[in-house]
Amino acid sequence: MMNLPDSDLLVQLKEGDHTAFSRLYFRYATIVYRRIQGLVKVHEHCEELVQEVFLQLWQNRHTIPAAVPVQAVLLRMAKSTTINFYRKAIREQHHKQLLIRSATAGYDPVGEHMSFIETSSILNTIIDKLPPQRKKVFLLIKMEGKTYEEAAEETNVSLGTIKDHMAKSMRTIRQELTNYKTIPPLCLLLVTIWCE
Repeated sequence: MMNLPDSDLLVQLKEGDHTAFSRLYFRYATIVYRRIQGLVKVHEHCEELVQEVFLQLWQNRHTIPAAVPVQAVLLRMAKSTTINFYRKAIREQHHKQLLIRSATAGYDPVGEHMSFIETSSILNTIIDKLPPQRKKVFLLIKMEGKTYEEAAEETNVSLGTIKDHMAKSMRTIRQELTNYKTIPPLCLLLVTIWCE
């Protein structure tokens, strides 16, 4: 039973058999790992990509052709997954460099620190002007990290009311921030993202 051929395991896999999936995993995980390791040298990344390959195997099990050996399918998936990994890494690096360049152009650490303090003070002033219940909900979610459901339970109001409070709070904060011309664009961007 333990030495079923790949073709039989593939049939079982297509039927959603988790045992067949596990057997294929233990049969080929090392081979897939070595293939990826030849392209990606960091062990942690290799492990993550192996998991991604086998996740794809499970998700696409119905479309795997019976005539193609499972090992070939897995190695092809390993190659495409690794290529996608590098494409994503290149995109992220490009975006990171753009942010660093824009953030450090004419960088003034003292001025930046003062801008951060000023922005924080302005933000606190705006939050303090929110109606009491709306302010409480905003602080629970944004400062204490509560979920909408937890905030609803703690304030004893409906989930819909919590969502309404948050939408109105964030709209108010974004509108109010535009009145302050002294906030640097980068600080304004970060606060706007935080308020989404």
